[in-house]
Amino acid sequence: MSFRVSILLLMLNFGVLLLPDIAYAKNKEVQGLEVEGKIRTDEGGLNGATIEVYKADNDELEQTATVDETGKFALQLAFQHDYYFIFRSRGCYPKKLILNAVIPEKVLKRDPYFPPIKVIVTLFKVIPEINPSFSEKPVGKIFYSAKLDNFDSESYFNDVQIREKIDEEVATTYQEKLNVAKTLEEDGNLAQAMDEYQRAVNLKQGDDSVKEKIVSLGKKIEQEKQANQAEAARKDSMDNQLVAASLETADTTDNTLEIQANQSASVRKTPKVTAINEKKNLTVQTQSDSAEIIAQTVKVEPEKVLQDSARKEKTETEKHEAVATTETTEIQK
Repeated sequence: MSFRVSILLLMLNFGVLLLPDIAYAKNKEVQGLEVEGKIRTDEGGLNGATIEVYKADNDELEQTATVDETGKFALQLAFQHDYYFIFRSRGCYPKKLILNAVIPEKVLKRDPYFPPIKVIVTLFKVIPEINPSFSEKPVGKIFYSAKLDNFDSESYFNDVQIREKIDEEVATTYQEKLNVAKTLEEDGNLAQAMDEYQRAVNLKQGDDSVKEKIVSLGKKIEQEKQANQAEAARKDSMDNQLVAASLETADTTDNTLEIQANQSASVRKTPKVTAINEKKNLTVQTQSDSAEIIAQTVKVEPEKVLQDSARKEKTETEKHEAVATTETTEIQK
């Protein structure tokens, strides 16, 4: 009895429990090696737990066993093979366990009956920020012992050591994130710094100073946001004023150019009109002066004067009209 208790205490120390059963039915038909037990998590609940059984010599998946809601399972394996199990549950680190089921032939011929190997496996919740490489290593091995004429086990990593490893990874990663956050804060990258501080808090909830730092950074980020919005609004206002002033200046310039163009056109047209009008006025004035002279002469020599005056007037008029026509033509050219 003391032998069984010593094995029980040894197995409980790292989470694998072997319960040799001397009263195992000798008349039971041999179908292979039975492995049964229970999966649990460090937080007490299971979420879709499974067991994958591989042959160690070629990493071939032998079978996948489902686990009921209580965490219990039962497997049947053939002798003379080396296996390894991977215990999984969503949200937890997997755990790997080796089983060496190779037994000397003379032992199987003498007594092929072995009690079921009972295994209790504890899975630990995943912490996304830390290095999970420790979970890839086997936690122990179950093998046939000629000394015991039964299966025995050895532990590589027990549950206490796994918990210590997780805590060590948490502490290391926590400090790394604090260092990164501090550097980002000093460089003025407040939003990124706050994210890193938050990741650190997710790893280690009890550090109130980091929580206060997150609140402080949040206020600074909001103040910078408001200041940037105010500066952007000020720049937009100045841009709008510059655009309006530019449009007003352009309109004034266009009006000035239009006035200058009109004045230039007026100046170009004035000499032509003035020359024509002066010639016309000269002709009219000459005709008026001739008429007055004629009127005075009529009194002395009515008929002769009238005839001579008419001829002179006609001649002078024709001359003036010819001169005026020539100058007008030259001006138009």
